[in-house]
Amino acid sequence: MIRQPSDLDAAYSWWRRSVAGERVPRFEDEPMPGYYKRRMVRGGPFVPVAIWLEQPIDPETGELTAPEELRAIANGRPVDPMHVWAYARPISESEYDALTGVRERFSEMAATHVAVDLGAMAPIRP
Repeated sequence: MIRQPSDLDAAYSWWRRSVAGERVPRFEDEPMPGYYKRRMVRGGPFVPVAIWLEQPIDPETGELTAPEELRAIANGRPVDPMHVWAYARPISESEYDALTGVRERFSEMAATHVAVDLGAMAPIRP
């Protein structure tokens, strides 16, 4: 039995189409690979979320050596993709990159489990 890996273009299609502005059906029990943002608490700052398809592939045969799995990282920590998917909003890769360093640059954004009044902060420049 040949175990071929999933096509990554197809796997990331939902995310790409969403970022492009297309209204794509979303199912709460089917996380999709891509870059996202979400709040850890109501009124808290946005944190970066990445969901990807892990594919252990044999370099010689190109076949899968183990089952494919969805993995996720939110705010720099590994998480269950199902846990972050429900409130994740698709964003571009550049917006994701900008969010990954914001908590180090602005102390107000470091406490991701506390609501923050963004109106009281000085403007944040990219």
